[in-house]
Amino acid sequence: MPVHPAMPVSPARTPRRLLGALAAGLVLTFGLAACSGGAAPEAASDTRVFSTDLGDVTVPTEIERIVSVDFYTPGALMDVGVTPVGVVNTYFTDTEGDAIPTAYTTEIAASGAESIGEYYELNVEAIAKANPDVIIATNDFLPMDAELRPQLEKIAPIVTFTARDSLSWKTRADAVAELLGKEAELAPVKEEYETRLAEVREAHRDFLDNNTIAIFVPSQEATWGTYAPTHFTGGVWSDLGAKYREQAEDEINESGFPNWFSYEELGRLENADVLLQQTAELPEEITSGNAIWEKLPAVQNNLVFPNIDRSPTGSYGWALENINDIDALLTEIDARIASR
Repeated sequence: MPVHPAMPVSPARTPRRLLGALAAGLVLTFGLAACSGGAAPEAASDTRVFSTDLGDVTVPTEIERIVSVDFYTPGALMDVGVTPVGVVNTYFTDTEGDAIPTAYTTEIAASGAESIGEYYELNVEAIAKANPDVIIATNDFLPMDAELRPQLEKIAPIVTFTARDSLSWKTRADAVAELLGKEAELAPVKEEYETRLAEVREAHRDFLDNNTIAIFVPSQEATWGTYAPTHFTGGVWSDLGAKYREQAEDEINESGFPNWFSYEELGRLENADVLLQQTAELPEEITSGNAIWEKLPAVQNNLVFPNIDRSPTGSYGWALENINDIDALLTEIDARIASR
């Protein structure tokens, strides 16, 4: 993180009472020697420049109060011992751990943090009330050209991270620790996750090497899509090295999100060995005598499972929960395959 200190400032010189000609000469001599000996010390700067892949931003040298206007970064902050003073409202309402690990929501509830609205409808007054030194955002929830940015920049500088790649949670968590000078605090959390990741990869190597998965998303409008391996929902699956089914070009839009198809095109999923549904239950239109669905290899082999909870990942602590859940799911899948 490059630092741009202020220009050197010469300290004020205090006149002294001279006690005699000899003393005056000595003072003059030492004064000239001091002047020729080097530059005056630089004054400390109260700002610095922090760089992300979306650009540079000038932030305070000391950052104590942080508002996160995205859904995932609060977890990365709490992993390094920093509780944000403002978070999106889901951190107050998701008390059962459906979307966010309860370790984070419990800490937020006890902290006195402000609710700043939801990522799709931010409350500027609440953000200002939280009095942040820095606002942290991701470019999916607050694009660089968002109309709201000028208002937020009047409150505090905005540090923006990339969000849409499946492994952007890792680079974001690393960068948050760097921003706060908390790399040492992150190290044990990161090491625990990486160690567990390697263990799970080794335990399920045969499955990972020889099977393809599809993260299958049925919608309420009788349509379906599948998430690409680059989609943030599969962050830990991708880190584990899971093989995704090959998607046709028309199945992914320019943003990396699914394009949607009718149930008449479910046959596209015939190249997936295992289907991981991104819903608790499958719609009745699929399960009640849909001949195309019933012919899919994953369906015939009874290899359709709900995906892990909280599969979008915000931090290493969050990812540790995910890899443990994936381990349990893969153990179940391995047993199902072995019993065929």
